[in-house]
Amino acid sequence: MKFLLDDEQTEFGRTLDRMLAAADTPAAVRAWGAGDTGPGRALWKRIADAGVFALAVPEEYEGMGPLPVELAVAFIELGRHAVPGPLVETVAASVLLGGPAGCADSAAA
Repeated sequence: MKFLLDDEQTEFGRTLDRMLAAADTPAAVRAWGAGDTGPGRALWKRIADAGVFALAVPEEYEGMGPLPVELAVAFIELGRHAVPGPLVETVAASVLLGGPAGCADSAAA
C-alpha cells in the first residue's frame, strides 16, 4: 500500500516548516536553557496559533479534528526542527480537557 499526503496536508507541512525555520528554534532552545523563557513561549504561541494543539480535539469541542494524518505531519515538522517541550503531552491534555470528560455539558448528561 502506498500512502501519499493530499495537497492540503502537504501544504500544512510546508507552512509549519517555514514557520519553524523563521522562528529560529535553536536560539529559543538556547535562551530557554539560559533561563529566558520568552522566545520559547513565543514559539509555543505560534504553534498553538497554527492549530497544532487542536488537531486531535473533535470539532464539537472546538477542536479541528480528529485529524490524525495532519497531527503526524505536524509532529514530523516539530521533530525535524527540534522544538522543545512537552508537545505530545499538550496534545493529549487538549483532548482530555476538551473532550466529554472535560466538558461542563457532559456532567448534565
